[in-house]
Amino acid sequence: MRSPAMASAIVLVALAWSVPAADDLPYTTYTRFDQLLGARDSRYLTLTRVSDPGSREHPAYTGFFFYQVHQFDVTGRYVLGLRVYCQGRDVRPDDRGDVGYIDLKDGFKWTKIGETAAWNWQQGNRLQWRPGSDEIVWNDRAEDGKSFVCRVYDFRTGARRTLPRPIYDLSPDGATALTHDFERMKHFKGTEYVGIEDAYEKEFAPAKTGIWTMDMQTGRSELILSLEKMAKIAYPKGLPASGHLYFFREGWNPSGTRLVTFIKDPVNSLFQAYSLTPAGTDVRYLYANPSHHAWQDDDQIMDYGRHTPPRGASPVGGYFIFKDDGSGQASQLLWPSNFDGHDSFLPGPGGDWIISDTYVLAGYQYLFLYHRPTGRFVPLARLKSTAEHVPNFTAEYRVDLHPRFSRDGRIVCIDSTYEGLGRQMYLIDIGAILDHPPTGR
Repeated sequence: MRSPAMASAIVLVALAWSVPAADDLPYTTYTRFDQLLGARDSRYLTLTRVSDPGSREHPAYTGFFFYQVHQFDVTGRYVLGLRVYCQGRDVRPDDRGDVGYIDLKDGFKWTKIGETAAWNWQQGNRLQWRPGSDEIVWNDRAEDGKSFVCRVYDFRTGARRTLPRPIYDLSPDGATALTHDFERMKHFKGTEYVGIEDAYEKEFAPAKTGIWTMDMQTGRSELILSLEKMAKIAYPKGLPASGHLYFFREGWNPSGTRLVTFIKDPVNSLFQAYSLTPAGTDVRYLYANPSHHAWQDDDQIMDYGRHTPPRGASPVGGYFIFKDDGSGQASQLLWPSNFDGHDSFLPGPGGDWIISDTYVLAGYQYLFLYHRPTGRFVPLARLKSTAEHVPNFTAEYRVDLHPRFSRDGRIVCIDSTYEGLGRQMYLIDIGAILDHPPTGR
């Protein structure tokens, strides 16, 4: 049985679909990305807020904070969330967030299942459903305050356990986690875990840390690629005299046979993407200046950046496909753009549908679909960002939409501030678009 709020939202969406379009589609499409950004007559979908903003005296800010992990359970009924009680400032070691889930069929009821002291503004606490199980996992700081750990909660039984390392990404079968030392990663202020110092702070590329795998049942961990070894690959002519090398992101390909990682050394302007096996072998260069990757399949990966297109003469900004062949060359330009976003392939064969957002552009954030077979852009939402009006609300504390989707790809969840309530979570039903794709006429 659907909640009254959800039922109302679905009725509104259904009414929107009843309006015919000039191209026989009940939604707007564009052939160029700049048309989508410049249009003011697009038909946008209805958003339904599912989080409770609290009261004026006691506001609550709920989001998922990042994307590309399972926020929805397998049934599509429950969505995970992290609720915090501050905004517009650095996260402090004593700032704790509440971990829980929202029941989409019971009036958006919130159930708290734990807390965390390991979170940041841009990537949260890596909260997610563990594939192949009923477990929910997230990062926290250990009771003694000396390390980051992973909390595990069984949704069916309520059983709890703790694993000795924090997680970044889980393998498709849920058996293995990829992780790095979060205390070393200093990508931007908004991506730090605070409260624990880097034991190797003074070393450029320490040999005792890097990318680890962790068995999600036993907690057994293995260092598969050290920063020392990675430095020799990234700097084949010799290491620089100064700098600070660290791993930033890891992500499995769809079958779990390879993974992507970003390596960064800000002092020496090094920022590159590589792929490797789960054993840390066969390390291949992918491309420079990575942003937000998404695997199309086991052998091809998408990302935004300035690269030379196939048969192109000079680099252009846009969304590119790269083959995992070590060439470092883009194999396809999906569409040109000067604006980055957070992109993912929706479930389905061939990677036909891509969903993405934009950063704040002239005060607004855009959410859209891209249909590869026809090259059409479908606008979903144009949302005013109110976060910038909070005193001292700098880029580190921004609220990105970070679109996530249900397991079947038909329901999208985003974080947004467009109502002026701070970070809240919203649902959008895109099923009717997927059922009636553009024809290209």
